[in-house]
Amino acid sequence: MATRAETFAAPANARVRLGPGAIERILSALVLAVVAAAIGYGWVQRADRAINPEHGIGYALGIIGGVTMLILLTYPIRTRSRAVGSVGFWFRLHMLLGLLGPLAILYHSRFSWGALNSAVALGAMIVVAGSGLIGRFFYARVHRGFSGRKLELRALKEEMDALLEDMEAHGFPRAQLMASLQPFEDRAIAAAASFWTSAGAVIGLGIESRFAQRRMLSSLPDSGGPDGAALRSGMVRFFDAARRTAEYAFYDRLLRLWHLFHLPLFFVMVAAVILHIVAVHMY
Repeated sequence: MATRAETFAAPANARVRLGPGAIERILSALVLAVVAAAIGYGWVQRADRAINPEHGIGYALGIIGGVTMLILLTYPIRTRSRAVGSVGFWFRLHMLLGLLGPLAILYHSRFSWGALNSAVALGAMIVVAGSGLIGRFFYARVHRGFSGRKLELRALKEEMDALLEDMEAHGFPRAQLMASLQPFEDRAIAAAASFWTSAGAVIGLGIESRFAQRRMLSSLPDSGGPDGAALRSGMVRFFDAARRTAEYAFYDRLLRLWHLFHLPLFFVMVAAVILHIVAVHMY
């Protein structure tokens, strides 16, 4: 049977496997890199008149971009229904289309503002796309949920408590260390009380926990064998979980505020695009 130290700290020679979260981050970075490269290429080639917004591929790109942006409405509809596919899948599709749609529109516009109606539509689209990237940043920090953060924090503290119980015979001050950890757990959980409490915890708890982590690690004896190494690893993970728990409360409130602005901005963009289409075909 594996010891507590073996279950708490993975062996150094264990093969590192990428989890779903890591794979998603890598794919997201690749997509962003490709989109950024396409934007850079289009900006450099913006003087090339091969693409005409009124004919051929330029006109088609405008239609593709407009339809893609309209498809984005399927995400809020999906979150309120039981349609096919998970909410996570539709959110990722929403983010992907939110990048590809504006990219098509930028090529359609030849990276220029054009007439007043075109400038308004393009400006609204850029604002909405930028808002979407900000929302993705917030979502990445809250998708696990507050209850999941609290459970992780408490589980780590319980595992360290179990290790310290075994190590008391080696002179490790179990009661003193656990008493030092408890305030950080309490403050991380209390950060959910209000917006300003969470904002203060992100800064205050972040700074204090790093100082406490360094101080407590330096106070641990070098001896202790596998249990001592596991304790050090667990302490680092505990303080990291405490910071992420406090950050969750803050970013969760920012995400809620973001939702209040993002959807109205999207409808403003739709109205501007409709006005642009009407103006282009009537005049």
